[in-house]
Formats: sequence, structure tokens, C-alpha cells
Amino acid sequence: MAFTDVASSGDIKENASYAARVEGARLLLTRVGGQVRAIENKCPHLGLSMARGKVEGEVIHCPWHGSTFNVCTGQNLDWITAVAGVKVPDWSRSLIAFGKQPAAVRTFAAREENGRVLVDV
Repeated sequence: MAFTDVASSGDIKENASYAARVEGARLLLTRVGGQVRAIENKCPHLGLSMARGKVEGEVIHCPWHGSTFNVCTGQNLDWITAVAGVKVPDWSRSLIAFGKQPAAVRTFAAREENGRVLVDV
């Protein structure tokens, strides 16, 4: 594993996201129970940034189409529930998905050393 310095430990907060780009990878970092977590800052639906998504504990909400993901495992918890923050009826969810099936978001190993956050990109 090759860990890369990404941010100061103080920059990463509970229930908030911190966006960074490292070695061509778009990252999104948050803190869950005091531990830093890192995911790809790219929703698997259309590849849009999730940096403005709401973070609640282990869950991040994609701000574009409402999909939710576990930031610890990357698991997709719900797929396409909204458009630009406006909830959509269940019957329209598959239309908005454009044929894409639910998918997980990529996760990265992260650790802290000497007040810095390191991520294995």
C-alpha cells in the first residue's frame, strides 16, 4: 500500500465532507466515530461530485439524485430518490436511473499520522 498525504487531521470533521484530488483520484473524506473514512468523490450513477452531499454518520446522500452510500463500506443503500434535492415518485426512479443499476461507491484505506490524513490511492 502506498499512502499519500491528503489533508490535515483537523480538516476532516464528523458529519461533513472534505474534497481532495490526489494522483488523479477525486476523494471525499469524512469522519465516522472519530475515524477518517475516504470514498471516491464520484457518484456511480452519473459520475457527479458528491462533495455537497449531506453526511449523516456513516451515510452520504448524493446531492444530485438522492442515492445514499455507506462511507465505511461503499455499499449503495438507496438508488435514485430525487432530482437536485427534490424527491421523486417511486415510479420515476428507474427512468431517472437511465438504465444504470445500483452500484457501490469506491472506498480507500485511510489513516492518520502526526496530525495528517493519509489515503491509499
